[in-house]
Amino acid sequence: MLPIPHLAIVAALSAAWLCGRPALAQIPDAGRSLRDLESTIPAPPPAAPAPALKLPGGPAGAMPAPDSDTESGKVTTLLVQAFQLEGNHVYDNATLQALLVDVIGTHQGLEGLRAAATRLSQHYHAHGYLLARAYLPPQQIDGGVVRIRVMEGLYGQVILNNASRTRDGALSPILDALPPGTAVQGADLDSALLRLNDLPGVVAIGTLRAGAVTGETDLIVNAQPGPWIAGSIDADNYGGAYTGEYRLSAAASINSPLGLGDQFDVRLLSSDRRQRYYHLDFQVPVGPWSTRIGAGASNMRYELGREFAALEAHGQAQNTNAYLRQTLLRGRDANVQATLQYEHKRLRDNYDYFNLSRAQRIGLWTAAVNASLNDTLGGGASNGLSLAVSRGNLRFGDDAQRREDRFVKHAGGGFGVFNLGMSRLQRISGPVQFFARMRSQWSSKNLDSSEKFSLGGPYGVRAYAPGAASGDQGWQATGELRYLPLPGLQFSAFVDTGSVQVNKRAWTAEPNRQSLSAFGVGVAHGGAQHLVNVSAAWPWRQGSGAAKTDRQPQFWVQATRYF
Repeated sequence: MLPIPHLAIVAALSAAWLCGRPALAQIPDAGRSLRDLESTIPAPPPAAPAPALKLPGGPAGAMPAPDSDTESGKVTTLLVQAFQLEGNHVYDNATLQALLVDVIGTHQGLEGLRAAATRLSQHYHAHGYLLARAYLPPQQIDGGVVRIRVMEGLYGQVILNNASRTRDGALSPILDALPPGTAVQGADLDSALLRLNDLPGVVAIGTLRAGAVTGETDLIVNAQPGPWIAGSIDADNYGGAYTGEYRLSAAASINSPLGLGDQFDVRLLSSDRRQRYYHLDFQVPVGPWSTRIGAGASNMRYELGREFAALEAHGQAQNTNAYLRQTLLRGRDANVQATLQYEHKRLRDNYDYFNLSRAQRIGLWTAAVNASLNDTLGGGASNGLSLAVSRGNLRFGDDAQRREDRFVKHAGGGFGVFNLGMSRLQRISGPVQFFARMRSQWSSKNLDSSEKFSLGGPYGVRAYAPGAASGDQGWQATGELRYLPLPGLQFSAFVDTGSVQVNKRAWTAEPNRQSLSAFGVGVAHGGAQHLVNVSAAWPWRQGSGAAKTDRQPQFWVQATRYF
């Protein structure tokens, strides 16, 4: 016999079933369960440090001999009528002459002329040409025309010493961006080394040494093998109340198993209420720009517990995807990456108490751009930006669902979604930082539960469970003050807030907007092989349709071990 509370739930849902089934929309389903789970996947391991670059002992490798005073020294001062530039290719004469225009028509000694040449060197250095040098060659001053020669610091040989498991064919296209005979530019060199280190299983170190020809510098790239396998084991309470709060997961990445710079990823997750999830992914770089193509598949099964156990509800979500990912800009301080992806989702929910099954499919195209930028404003900061535009199509498994959607939900057929995310981590003073983040979503129409925007969870308004306050469109913002007294140790105090429009086109009498806010504190300790996060958040300023009516805190705990 069912307990009284369960009988009440079943009775209420049975009445809803007879009246168009709107209450069934409030029950966690396969789409919502998959969305909430994938939004709380543990963070990846800490990023590897920037690649090492060893510079030659001299300021620019093999440089010409010091300025000769033999001829120039015969003149104490001279009236400079013009400058004649030699050896410049990166910048044309007009650009460099503009830096010297105030010297023309003045009397200058040897030191003044050297200072003029130094201006040109500084111009090159300011634009990343760190090995360039302008100098006064031996000359006979005639008619006040002074010669300045520029050694731009050209690549001589670019040599790859590859001891990694990845074949030369995957590394060489990246180094082709640094052809011999071109000037050594710091940003381009950094970009190439960073791209090499982005290849799974590759640790690349670059060394600049004097070339065989005066003014040339050789680049030696030593590629060493990185870890063949890396991964993590995670335990947390980031799960949903009805599908299992307490979760254990494991992830592993096999780096360059085919020697192509490829990567195979696997993740397994299980909750205390029999939610099971796996995800497989394979990607490989192709083409002259090292474009990464990949494909993945995931499967999630769930059973509802607690108040919904009486419904004998269970289901499955399957997702397959293929994608192209291209790095547009790679640097120490600025990065831009573009992704084009297609997903095919198959969702199925079973309510055995009602002898009811619901199935649907979603095809979804997404074009996304992710960018990061470091700046020096206010003591220095790191910024993040993400943009995504999606176009999808929702199809139902039977005529009954199609009729219900046509007269009630209005979610079937084509739909569009736009997502925007921004963040900034600002250094305040010493160990004090301030972190701000905003994420948002706009939709063209009512959405399926798998595509909705949610406020709750450990990465949202933290006083509420994952999936709380879900809607077709909305926004969520976080402000967090951080204090780092020791390396790897962080204390924080935060405020979270957000609002959603439940349905783009309202179809129930329930409030169509929900707003949530919270405040809390947290502590985290992390290193190369571990991460522990603990936080507590209290509801604050609950708006209409709030997902939580009490003031009890929500605690979040996560422990991760990297290997």
